[in-house]
Parts: sequence; C-alpha cells; structure tokens
Amino acid sequence: MVNAKSYEYILFEQRDRVGLITLNRPDRLNAWTYAMGDEIIDAIEACNQDPGVGAIVVTGAGRGFCAGADVKGFNRSIENRESGNGQRSDPDPPPRREEHLAAFLRRSKPLIAAVNGASIGVGLTMTLPMDIRIASEKARFSMRFIRVGITPEVASTTYLAQIVGLPNALDLVLTARIIEAEEAVQMGLVNDVVAPDRLMDEAMSVANMIAANPLECVIEGKRMIHRHMVEQDIDAVVAEENRTLVRIQKGPAHKEFVRAFIEKREPRFNQA
Repeated sequence: MVNAKSYEYILFEQRDRVGLITLNRPDRLNAWTYAMGDEIIDAIEACNQDPGVGAIVVTGAGRGFCAGADVKGFNRSIENRESGNGQRSDPDPPPRREEHLAAFLRRSKPLIAAVNGASIGVGLTMTLPMDIRIASEKARFSMRFIRVGITPEVASTTYLAQIVGLPNALDLVLTARIIEAEEAVQMGLVNDVVAPDRLMDEAMSVANMIAANPLECVIEGKRMIHRHMVEQDIDAVVAEENRTLVRIQKGPAHKEFVRAFIEKREPRFNQA
C-alpha cells in the first residue's frame, strides 16, 4: 500500500492494485506548474516502488485535464528576465534533473491517461509517453506551442509522429489547432472515447486488467515496446526479445500459469 501523503496540487488514492492521481487545480483547468509536476513524479515513483500497485491512472479535477502551462507563471518569468533580477519563477524549469520526464514515464509502471477535458500543450505532451489514453467526449486536444511562441517538449516530436503518423503530427504541431475527442480517436491520438460519466469506470477497468497480469512481465513488455519503437535493427530487437523471454520464462509467473492451466483454475499472479 502506497503511504498516504498530502499534496498541494494533486490528489492521490489507491484502489486495489491501481494508483489514481488527480491533477487538482480545477479553478485553473489544472494548468501545469513545475511544483505540480514534482508532485506527479513523486506520486508515480511511490507507485513504482510499491509491489501492491500494478498500474496508474492520471486524470484531472473539474472541467479540464490540463490546460497547459500556467500563463501567469510565463508572465512572471518574462518580467524576471527583463528586470535582470535573476529570480526563477514557475514555469521556468528548475535545475536540470538527471532523468527527463519522458524517460521517467517510459520506465514507470503502466500509465493510463483518463482525459476528462482540455488537454493542451504540456497537458497533451505529458500523456504521449504514457501507455494508454482514454478520452471523455468533452475532451479537447492541442499541440498549442507554436501558437504561444514556444516549441514542443517532453519528447513529443518523437512520440506524436509514432502515435498519429507524420502527416497528422505535422498538422497538429504546425497549425496548433484544437481538435475534438472524435477526431483525436480517428487519428489514433487516444485509444477510446467514452461518455463523461463512463470515463473513470473505463480507465479503471483497463488499469485493473493490466494490474492483474504478472508485474515483471508487464514491466518488460512496456520497456521493450518503448525502447524498440524507433529501432531500425530488427536483429537487435529479436535478440533482446529472446534474451528477455528466456529469462522471464524461468520466473514464477510462467510457472504459476502452467500450474493453473493444469489445475483448471485462474492463475494467481502478484501474490505476496
């Protein structure tokens, strides 16, 4: 069980084997700040370290998922730079981390974004290294960066094209237009679109399905998909798949599956 912790900008709870993170600045449509980002990372890392958690759902409180970076913070940043006082202001980046956000999300346990409303700028790019995106019919999406005088981040210039294809990625980045949930699912940006009142049930259902699988196998499957998505050396891919398969096949999950099959019962994975 993940230890209960009080956060300022997010909410966290554990439901069975699923960690649920809710961005919690509803009055600002959950606009991103680095302080919020630090709390998200902290909660995900706590889930990563807890064998009782098999999957993580991220959603937003109120009408928005995350409407992008807090523009008031941008304004403070500009004022500080122009005044020459050298003071840092969110959303200016803090001192560089050893591990960037995309790398952190890649190595984390499976992440499901339950997009309940506006998913703009970083509110979209932070979901791209996640594993599954499910949207409410009320969700809207935009790679808004160029329109606000900046450029994309969080490895989105790789992930976006891999997810929606090069023509759609260029369309979204260069026009910076806002698209509705139905267009998002048609281009593959999200896996599914559901009625608003079904969003969390659907996200938790997917998360529970993942969390019921043997955790080590889930982690290795995710790792290889993310690592190999742009790998051109197929021989190297097959070699790593074979090494991983041989190692995992000797572990307890495969043994439990075989026993359960012979005994005509459901396998009991992830038992303490």
